[in-house]
Amino acid sequence: MSTDNPPSTKENRFSKAVRLVERHWMRVWAVLVILFLYTPIIVIVLFSFEKGSFSGFPWDGFTLEWYQTLLETPSAINATINSLWVALFVTFFGTVLGTLGAIALVRHNFRLKQTYRMLVIAPMTIPGLILGVALLMMFNYLEISRSLRTVIIGQLVFVVPFVLVTVSSRLAGFDPTLEEAARDLGASKWTTYRRVTLPLLAPGIISGALFAFTLSFDDFLIAFFTSGVENTLPVYIFSTIQRSQSPVINAISTVALVISMLVIAVSLYFRN
Repeated sequence: MSTDNPPSTKENRFSKAVRLVERHWMRVWAVLVILFLYTPIIVIVLFSFEKGSFSGFPWDGFTLEWYQTLLETPSAINATINSLWVALFVTFFGTVLGTLGAIALVRHNFRLKQTYRMLVIAPMTIPGLILGVALLMMFNYLEISRSLRTVIIGQLVFVVPFVLVTVSSRLAGFDPTLEEAARDLGASKWTTYRRVTLPLLAPGIISGALFAFTLSFDDFLIAFFTSGVENTLPVYIFSTIQRSQSPVINAISTVALVISMLVIAVSLYFRN
């Protein structure tokens, strides 16, 4: 006597399986992508609190010792301060240059405008390795000693286009009739810009500035090729991990991660 299920039963099970996949595949895909993206970050944060000297499972216990060691390591503190200074200068100059460039692109018509747009945005697409080598050769050719100043100049090359694109998107949705209404009411050009244009553009400018800060603070390739004896934090982490895999590196990386995530969160808040 045969024990096989009737064909109609098999078809029903197949149809149910298909409907189940169709109903839940996006959730499964989202969970897998989140795990893929954030597992390395979660691991390094967890190991920054591990008591053992070697990062691995099982855990030897919870400790804040590596953060205390970090605070007692002058070279790590100096590298963090260098990164913050560089990021602040790059953010300021990158925001000013990027905002002015965006106003020129969106508000004015001139010959070769599309060529200008392409040339200004192009550094965004150049690989960091190529850009770093090119900057290194340029500084050597011009006989400019590498320092934090050369890091600032190098990072401005790829940060300004990001600010320009961010502010341009805000300017594209700007209603020019608001400025015309202010002028009809007697406001001067400068007053209109200060009381109407700038406040409306502020979210885009602030978002671009915070984006510039994050790019600069996390940059490794440009800083690696253009820094001198004074290292930024990413370069310090790289040079330290070449010598040893101290758990202090996990603590440094976690601190840098927290700073970057906070800046990104603020940037998204102003963008929305």
